[in-house]
Parts: sequence; structure tokens; C-alpha cells
Amino acid sequence: MAYTLSELKKEAEWRKCCKNERYFLENYWNIAHPAHGRILFDLRSAQAEALEHWQEHRYSLTLKARQIGWSTLVAAHQFWLAFFHADQNIIDLSRTEREAVLLLRKTKYGFKHLPDWMLERGPKSLMEHQQRMGFDNGSLITSMPSASDPARGESASLIVVDEWAFLPNPEEAWASIEPVADIGGRIIGLSTANGSGNFYHQLWVGASTGANKFAPMFFPWSATEDRGDSWYQEKIESMLPWQLAQEYPTTPEEAFVKSGNPVFDLAILEEMARNTTYGEEGYMWRNNKHVEFRV
Repeated sequence: MAYTLSELKKEAEWRKCCKNERYFLENYWNIAHPAHGRILFDLRSAQAEALEHWQEHRYSLTLKARQIGWSTLVAAHQFWLAFFHADQNIIDLSRTEREAVLLLRKTKYGFKHLPDWMLERGPKSLMEHQQRMGFDNGSLITSMPSASDPARGESASLIVVDEWAFLPNPEEAWASIEPVADIGGRIIGLSTANGSGNFYHQLWVGASTGANKFAPMFFPWSATEDRGDSWYQEKIESMLPWQLAQEYPTTPEEAFVKSGNPVFDLAILEEMARNTTYGEEGYMWRNNKHVEFRV
């Protein structure tokens, strides 16, 4: 069978995308940017580092700052696995059904905007469901809330646990997915911190000390190049110190500064901090309606 030069170039491009995930994402994967609309995915150096880490480690645990593009990255990564590799069973676990739908929606968005020749060359979509995406190469992506316990009894090639520290059942989720990884599957765990002393914190400490199977990876607030010192200074001025450290940490230690089982009501402490006069000695007095500083 004779091929035209154009067809040969497309086939060579297809094979290059199969072998090189970063090349595919940077040349063909589109994302919905909140300010600029549909744009080509421009991987940041930290995101490229994460891709390498996921490929090198079967058990990967990421502690990260908020809003640095990790759900966008994992949505693209799971598509590349399913589209270019046959018989991939990928399961996403999220905090709620809404978050599960939103994560898979990012994957479907990039699929929708692939060039026509790649859609014709690649496997065909078999279903249109808000929480599932399947192809005729045998690959399937299922995105569900962790409370539905979708991983138990499954044989999965990859399980993505999104915002693990915020799941309503983090221990149960781990109990259901650990046997899957033991038979050859991979696990990508992602989360911002949600206090210390809880399951995710213990998982992170174990990974950091080599006490469990996870390879740890930390990405601070500066992991995205569009955040500089002025951006961080604005956060310092608008957020409480513990809140800033947890959501936009500089180090893993900062991320877990908020106690998972606090002795004091953190909402009350936050209100007290807002009403304290710096440098003046006194005490905080609270009634049922408000808090005030008294000398």
C-alpha cells in the first residue's frame, strides 16, 4: 500500500506522540484558560518534572500549593495513557461527584480539540458519559467520588487520587486502592495540606522518611512562573499566617502548620487575630456575637 508524503509525515508524528508525552502535550493538547480561553498547553518546568516523576515511580505522592495547574496536568496525562496505549484502566478518585465530573471534563476538552487527522488515526470514542470516557482500543477512564468506593475489586493500570487530604474517607480510599497497586498498577496522589496529624500528613511523613512505598514530591507556591514576589506579598497582606502557610507553602513543613486536631477553634482564633492591636498588651474578650480586644 502506497502512502503520500503527507500521510507519512502524519504517521511519523503519531509515533512521536506515542513515545513522547511532553511533545504531544506541548504541540497538540489544548486547555481552557480562565482568562485567555482555548490555548495550547505550555508545560511549566515543574509540570514537566512531575511527568517524569510519575513515569519513574509506581507510587507517587505530591504535596502542592493551591492553583498551580496539577488537575489540568493529570487530566492531560491520563488521556495520553488511554489514547496512545491500549487496555488502560484509569480510575480517578475525587472529593465529590462534582469535582470528579470537572476533572474528567478537562480531559474531554483536550480530546475534543485534537486535530482531525489525529482523531481519525487514533482509537474511537465508545461512550459519552460525564464520569466515563472509553475508547475502542480497550482503554477506559472512570472519574468518581471516593465515597462510592469504585476501586475496590478493580484491576487498574493507574489510580489518581485528587485532593487526598480532603477526601471524606481517606483511609478507606487507601484500603481499596492499595491492593490494585500491589498487582502492578500505579498510584498518583495529589493534595494541598489539610492539617497535621491526619491520614494524608502521616502518608507524607512516611513517604519523606522512606517508611512507605510512595515517592514524595513537593511543589511550593512559586512552582508556576507567573507568581513572583509581588504576588506573594499580596497574599501575605490578605491572608492569616497559618492560612497562607497551608495553601501557599514555601516548604512542606509550612504546609502542615495548621493542626488537623486543634485544641482551639481556628475560626475563633482567626477572628481574634483580625481584632488584635499590634504591640498593645491586653486580652481578647468574646461574647456570642463578636470578639474585641481589651486592655
